[in-house]
Amino acid sequence: MLVSGLTPLALAVPVSAASAKYVDDFNGDGYRDLAVGDRGAKVGEAENAGAVVVIWGTAKGLDPSRRTVVTQDSPGIPGAAESNDYFGTDVTTADLNKDGYADVVATAIGETNDGRSGAFTVLWGSKSGLTRGSSYMNPLYKDRAFAKDIAVGDFNADGKPDVVAVDSENILFMRGPFTTSGSHGKVTDFDPRGGEEITPETVVAGKVTKDGTVDFAVLGSEWDTAVGAFRDTVWFYKGGSGAPKRTKTVKLPSSTTLVSSGAAIADFDKNGYGDLAIGAERAGTGGAVYVLPGTSTGPSGSVRTITQATSGVPGTPETGDDFGGDVSAADTNGDGYADLAVGTPGEIIAAETSADTGMSVRAGGPPPRMAAGAVTVLRGSASGLTGKNSRAYDYNTAGIEGEPGERAAFGYSVSLRDYTRDGRAELLAAAPSTPQRLHLLPGTSTGPTGTGSQVLTLASLGQTALTNFWAELAD
Repeated sequence: MLVSGLTPLALAVPVSAASAKYVDDFNGDGYRDLAVGDRGAKVGEAENAGAVVVIWGTAKGLDPSRRTVVTQDSPGIPGAAESNDYFGTDVTTADLNKDGYADVVATAIGETNDGRSGAFTVLWGSKSGLTRGSSYMNPLYKDRAFAKDIAVGDFNADGKPDVVAVDSENILFMRGPFTTSGSHGKVTDFDPRGGEEITPETVVAGKVTKDGTVDFAVLGSEWDTAVGAFRDTVWFYKGGSGAPKRTKTVKLPSSTTLVSSGAAIADFDKNGYGDLAIGAERAGTGGAVYVLPGTSTGPSGSVRTITQATSGVPGTPETGDDFGGDVSAADTNGDGYADLAVGTPGEIIAAETSADTGMSVRAGGPPPRMAAGAVTVLRGSASGLTGKNSRAYDYNTAGIEGEPGERAAFGYSVSLRDYTRDGRAELLAAAPSTPQRLHLLPGTSTGPTGTGSQVLTLASLGQTALTNFWAELAD
């Protein structure tokens, strides 16, 4: 099926069509699938061309023996695999054309065409899997690193999923419907500063205000004339009829530390409002997580800061830890409260010599320290996210394959999703430095456990031709 030196793989066995109950069921069999971006994949002679690896779900969870690799050289996929395209930089999933099959949306920040830079490709789900795609470039501007981050949702409440994409200067709202022919609706540039200088970095979608519509928040920095410096900022857009509207702007405690950090929206205190959690890996000493409680008008300006110095949080804050390098939210123990997984890829676990990885936690961000790494799960409660009952996972945790002295960057990318559909999310944690692993920890009534955990490598996936397994986990 595949060309350019990749190991051929069969598509998942066709199954009967069903409604897209899950945003990550790409073949409609009722089971959740996993999409992993590998922006550093070498395709043929093309360095950093990029790929998307799909591991198909079963009644027992993810089955690594059933997998598909998609590149821009795959049949039915637009474009061509070229050096430094970085296909798979960001990956998100949704049923974009509402045909009952979830789709994969993968960005390629290095893609160039007709003077335009950056693109995203929709890999359309079907009964036979991901067999065709449509590519979208910046519809309004050139030379602006389009689609360095994206989010999908029905933001204008018309029943058609939309896309919000950020580039180096703009927040573009692309209305649905998106079709397999490559068309989409009207595009609007949301400029929160009326032409003044902003730098958007990350966009995250979710239901915040309890009115049932999907909202989104953009994280980045803007020039603050009062202090004469850039300030980390959240611009919140409330979903609703016609178009989403900006109802909140929140200044964060730190200054310009949010370069490409992760974020999540979830109800951590079970009060019906979605709370915004932001990873700020370069804040203070060792990084932080900012939590903005949800309200009827959007995230509160009362920001809670959680670090490794917070009571109950394992570890000690040290420069280069990168606590908050990535975050993901879901209920890990079935108590009804969303929990938060926090990646700390620079955490030193045992005697080792630290060094720069040369990687970035997100494309364009500063390189984290090369260390073994760790993941901390913060537990939700009636009080929201606190350090109480939190737990750290690393290469000292029983059942997790790896050596504490390795410089693996465990926790570089994290994801919480319930692949076994038992009400308790599994924890996925990427360790993209040598020997490049992706770990899957089962969910239990007490949270994720190393017991029975799986580890995936390029070799175990039969993909030794893919180098640089970055493992960008789907939002």
